[in-house]
Amino acid sequence: MINLTSIGMEKGLLYETIITTKNPDNAPNAAPIGVTCKDTDEIVIHLHQGSHTVKNINNNETFIVNILNDPILFAQSTLGNPPSESFIQYQDNYAIKNSEAYFKAQITKRREIEREDQFGISKTTIINAHVNEIIKNQDCVTPLNRAIYGLMEALVYLTRINRVTGDTEKLYKLRIKEITRIINKVGGPDHKQAMKMILKEFNKKN
Repeated sequence: MINLTSIGMEKGLLYETIITTKNPDNAPNAAPIGVTCKDTDEIVIHLHQGSHTVKNINNNETFIVNILNDPILFAQSTLGNPPSESFIQYQDNYAIKNSEAYFKAQITKRREIEREDQFGISKTTIINAHVNEIIKNQDCVTPLNRAIYGLMEALVYLTRINRVTGDTEKLYKLRIKEITRIINKVGGPDHKQAMKMILKEFNKKN
């Protein structure tokens, strides 16, 4: 039975992953993509128009989600593509060799929307996908969620806020505001509760 909780993914949370797809020339492609766990066997991803990843997913109807914590692979996937030896063949696609776990996802629903944010108007493809199979390479799998790292940063600012003034104090306040936004977007109830505790104490010191 497919169950994403077996690799540490909780319903409603967004995780930072590397999605691998197959290019038209059959070469592997990798891109860092946030994946929301919608149910035990369903995920949702948001893709910006024009990327190789969205084209490949539209062409192939499937993709591989890789769970890993390797900073070099995340950087390589953002700046270009990891070297060919980083990939392994998996069925009719590719996975990251050193991933803690990976799974194949099949599109079940696709829709396009236009959004306006601080960067202007952009087209986004929202994809719902069913998880077909999970491959675990390690017993303990830890998917990346940005909320916990944001909380750690917020705690650092909290412990230092009484020792700074002027521009540095303003910077800390801006960073706390941004961390709060991120946690409210990608975190779970515990992350949000912890951030409320930090904010309450942070505001006492101002």
